[in-house]
Amino acid sequence: MSRRQRRRRLLSAVVLLVGLVFIFVPYLWIFLTALKRPVDAAAVPPMIFSPITTRNFEALLEGPFAGSLVASVIITVLTTAATMVLGVPAGYAFARGKFRGRRFFTGWLLLSRMVPPVIFIIPLFLFFHRLKLVDTYHGLTLAYLTGLLPFTVWMSASYFQDIPIELEEAARIDGASRTRTFLDVVLPLARPGVLTVGLLIAIAAWSEYFIPLILAGIKTTPATVGLVNFIGIDTLNWGALAAGSLALVIPTFIVTLLAQRGMLRGLSAGAVKG
Repeated sequence: MSRRQRRRRLLSAVVLLVGLVFIFVPYLWIFLTALKRPVDAAAVPPMIFSPITTRNFEALLEGPFAGSLVASVIITVLTTAATMVLGVPAGYAFARGKFRGRRFFTGWLLLSRMVPPVIFIIPLFLFFHRLKLVDTYHGLTLAYLTGLLPFTVWMSASYFQDIPIELEEAARIDGASRTRTFLDVVLPLARPGVLTVGLLIAIAAWSEYFIPLILAGIKTTPATVGLVNFIGIDTLNWGALAAGSLALVIPTFIVTLLAQRGMLRGLSAGAVKG
């Protein structure tokens, strides 16, 4: 290895280390704050270390935040299931189907993904209010679909396009219907990509804040919005706020850690083996 290559590797390692520090420090600060006493969490100047307490986590169970976590789980499960059931077959249709207006609908999917939610949230609220969908789980699921369904269709189509069409033609020659070919041949081969899309949808639904802020109510407030309960008029419970933030971050971190191999495989390819 030449000296120039060593310098490049060393520089890359330093840059990577600095980036990891910038990413890790905020999470470390949240973790330390969640274990501090309220008086230490609000101290000025900030105290890095203080006596450890679990009172902040107990506050999560005593107040309405526990119900918000349950609401987040329900919304995430419903949104992920509905998005995958509708989006994956639609992605296959866009990947293999030849129909009039295909390019237009493909561009529309991309455009709807690029449009920020703030543009359509007010008309959506008025529409949902008239249909009595505000503060309902199925209403929030429909609202989440407006942004997540185009992403699911777009990503799923890219994975299905990487599967050799000869495998589908062989199944059709053997007498399999289009539906049976999709379920028994195409879907198992695209499983890494489909699972990756499902995980990304679940993480996005779990982390969504803006849509439930407008369309959720007392019964359906998710944890992302429920964190506001720790912000008072005169005081701010930094310790409980940090503990609630950990309750939101840890599930996402665990899911990503357990499924990172499948996510990397799904995001980096769509190739078929065998």
